Amino acid sequence: MNTRLKIICILFGIVYFYFVGASIIDGIPDFIDGFNEGSKAAHEQFAKDFNKEVDNAPIETDHTETVFFNVKPVSGFFSFPSSIMNLKTGNPIRTEFMGFTAKIDKTQLPFPIKFVSFFLFLFAFPLLFALVFIPIQIYMVIRSIVKNEIFDSRNVNRIRWIGYCLLYIFAMGVYDTFIYFLQAHALIQLEDYKIIFKMSNEYYWLLFALVTLMFAEILKFSHTMKEEQDLTI
Repeated sequence: MNTRLKIICILFGIVYFYFVGASIIDGIPDFIDGFNEGSKAAHEQFAKDFNKEVDNAPIETDHTETVFFNVKPVSGFFSFPSSIMNLKTGNPIRTEFMGFTAKIDKTQLPFPIKFVSFFLFLFAFPLLFALVFIPIQIYMVIRSIVKNEIFDSRNVNRIRWIGYCLLYIFAMGVYDTFIYFLQAHALIQLEDYKIIFKMSNEYYWLLFALVTLMFAEILKFSHTMKEEQDLTI
């Protein structure tokens, strides 16, 4: 293989690994928070059931859970309807918030929203698998490049599966954002802000997925051409 092409492929793999890895790491706190809330809910339900069996004594439980939602000012963007105190000057600063992270009581959610929210728990397991699977496949592709085996048909399948996993992560991100929007819209009403559905970092996963799948098809075409040349020779 051309040395320059090998260097470019290795650098691309390293940068790709960094961006995907950084995005995964950024999502870890959200995943841990959701896991802790699920564990807490299960523990509280167990304690509640145990109390009923023993002495029917009531138990205080915390039903609040984390929700992320995007907003826009009712008066329009760049209207700066809020203010915060500048501790350096002692004067308020006009501000405009784009989103909030809040703790709300989700026990009051309508049943349809609770039902669709339940699927987040089910989809979390394949999502965890994808987050572990992607770095392993990237490592294997980089290793094959170092061994001068970039046109191996196995690399095409590896890169395709990376693209499929990235598409799944994108779909889960959109679904997660939509569920949070439904929950916040059902339970929260702010004075100067309107709750909106808005995608942000999800677009990066879609871009990564499409670029990866496109690269897989280019590699497949190159692999086919290489086989034809070998047969001709």
